[in-house]
Amino acid sequence: MSSTNNKTIPRGWVGDRLPLLMTASVSTRGMKGACFTDEEREEMYISALTYYIECLIQKNDRYSIVFAENSGWDLQRIRRRMPVCDELRIEYIALPPDEFNVSKGKGYNELLLITKALERSELLKKAGGFFKVTGRYPIFNIRRFVDKASTFINEEGGDLYADVKDHSLFDWLRLGWCGHSFDCRLYGVRTDYYKSEIWPLYVKCDDDKGCFLEDVFFDFVKQGRGKISQRFDREPHFGGLEGSDIDAFSFCKEQDSLKGKTKRWVGNIIRVLMPWFKF
Repeated sequence: MSSTNNKTIPRGWVGDRLPLLMTASVSTRGMKGACFTDEEREEMYISALTYYIECLIQKNDRYSIVFAENSGWDLQRIRRRMPVCDELRIEYIALPPDEFNVSKGKGYNELLLITKALERSELLKKAGGFFKVTGRYPIFNIRRFVDKASTFINEEGGDLYADVKDHSLFDWLRLGWCGHSFDCRLYGVRTDYYKSEIWPLYVKCDDDKGCFLEDVFFDFVKQGRGKISQRFDREPHFGGLEGSDIDAFSFCKEQDSLKGKTKRWVGNIIRVLMPWFKF
């Protein structure tokens, strides 16, 4: 199965929901722009994974989780602190850090991490698709998005279930903020579509040159290849601390703060009343 799991997934077993693929790099290994100490990051990953186990696996056998880590961190430290659950529905993948290039930045290595996880994970091989989510902080309404993505991909023949920001309001107001980007923190995708269309994008990613994954993904989506759902019907409810600092009025480091709650409330109103406005 993987270097950290010793169980075998029963032949033909697969849940009717896309597996949750949590991407993780506990140690930053000196990557430019990374935040927090390794120990702080470990606690964040433990908190997020604990929430998903309690929210998904313990409450419903339709869900499964793949936790893939690429910094060489001892995953036993994390596993020992996890709640009791069906171990066939959670898989830990430890990827060798020397297979990654930290000088290329987050986006390049994230796509590489996903590709290598697909090669090693039995859960991902059997599912035919996955829901990628950042591993460092929880999304409290995660089930909504996993369910929507699973229906779109498994039942409606979709290829990519994503959330795109695409408006010119900031441009008109001359604020200098970005109104055109792809939310790389969470999306659902068909495996064969990922391999043929998305994985090749990794060569375009280089944070040091300003080629960020959010922009690379956005440019790709605008090409319209495949069946893509570009807008969530609700705002993701993020917890924890944002890992970057952005010069924007709407930005909040503590994602579930009063400012974060207000932003989410306004966003939900826009998504319900003006679904065409990709704010």
